[in-house]
Amino acid sequence: MKEPCQYPSPGVIAIARRVKPGLEEAFEEATKGVILAASTFPGYMGSDVLYPLTKKGEWQLILRFDTAKHLQEWEESVICQGWIARAEALTVDGAKVMRVNSLEAWFALPEIPNALPPPKWKTAIVSAVGLYPVISTLPNFLRPITSGLPIWIASLVNISIMMPLMTWVIMPQVTRLFKGWLYPSQSKKK
Repeated sequence: MKEPCQYPSPGVIAIARRVKPGLEEAFEEATKGVILAASTFPGYMGSDVLYPLTKKGEWQLILRFDTAKHLQEWEESVICQGWIARAEALTVDGAKVMRVNSLEAWFALPEIPNALPPPKWKTAIVSAVGLYPVISTLPNFLRPITSGLPIWIASLVNISIMMPLMTWVIMPQVTRLFKGWLYPSQSKKK
């Protein structure tokens, strides 16, 4: 049977750091340098800087590449390693690094770190397996609370409960249940 056509998933990395007091301006310049350097690499799609609300808050840099492979090439480059060393001299507590691509966070398992995400057709099937019982039962369960509300507010209440439930309760369990199918090569190594 022929494998369905797959489009590569984008590679997105979010890096959070706390800047040493008095070095904010130097860190901002370093952040601009990272963005400029990353923009010269294949597949670079853009970036965002989220500034801290307070001086002791975290700076966050988000870099987007068209594929996880292009992101990996950037991360493994000598240029990136140089910028990491420079950032570490300006910050405290090390960096918090998170790689998340849309709903792929539902399929991340701590026992399989840094694994490439499963094919989208598999994630669609497993998402449906987890989502179907929730969307079939939750609105009925909440109907005594939401029946007198306008439909858009009732939908907002349902979604506000459904999404955290899917993210932190349902999908971690469903992903573990289907781990061997979603990550066949990594499951064989264990």
